[in-house]
Amino acid sequence: MSDRSGFELDHVAIAAHDISGVLDVLVGTLGVPIIFGGVNFGFRAMQVEAGNLRIELLEPFNVEQNDFLKRFLERNGEGPHHLTFKTPDISGELERVAQAGFHPVGVNIDNDFWKEAFIHPKEAGGTVVQIAQSAFDDMDFDAEAGEYGPGRWWSEPPPPAPARAHLERVVVTTADVDKSLALYRDLLGGEVAERAEGWIELVWPSGGRIRIESSTGEPGIDRLEWTHPSAPEKLIAAGTPFVISPK
Repeated sequence: MSDRSGFELDHVAIAAHDISGVLDVLVGTLGVPIIFGGVNFGFRAMQVEAGNLRIELLEPFNVEQNDFLKRFLERNGEGPHHLTFKTPDISGELERVAQAGFHPVGVNIDNDFWKEAFIHPKEAGGTVVQIAQSAFDDMDFDAEAGEYGPGRWWSEPPPPAPARAHLERVVVTTADVDKSLALYRDLLGGEVAERAEGWIELVWPSGGRIRIESSTGEPGIDRLEWTHPSAPEKLIAAGTPFVISPK
């Protein structure tokens, strides 16, 4: 891992008009536990623990305060929304971001509890990249016992599947692999773990992985790849392909 980066891959976010359907798949079919959630300006969110990486589910809420997610769904439909990388020093890292030739947008570092900035999809190869610093990195909620903290807003999901799936990697496609490596490896600190013709896989210290695949198709997050002993080989949840291999 490069000592130039203090980033950790934290989660991948999926946007939906109503998250109940994808939550049913994640809990009822893939057996992953819910961690926590909350309400914000223009959206409400919750997260599930998918192995070495979390998945965040987003749906519009109080859109009169902020309609960014509503507009995203109208423009793009349901599907992957962003990747989040956390750092303990967002101010220092934003200097590196600018030095590397990127132009962060939506910079808000005035809140002591949550600081954030974004790299626009036009600069990040088709995917919103969120850079964040959080005072709540260590969550004390007991997901196994259904203790989600005070921010619960979602309806009760089905009973969890007995076997739990593991999210192996997020697959990002691009026509310019070198440009994607400049972002995910050189700037955000991913270490090359595997490579073969047409793809390179990066890993972060917590184990989260992104595979960069060369493709002439639409750039950005293409699919999530899982392992699970008995789930179907492919599922579509909130416009997001889940490709599943036997564990």
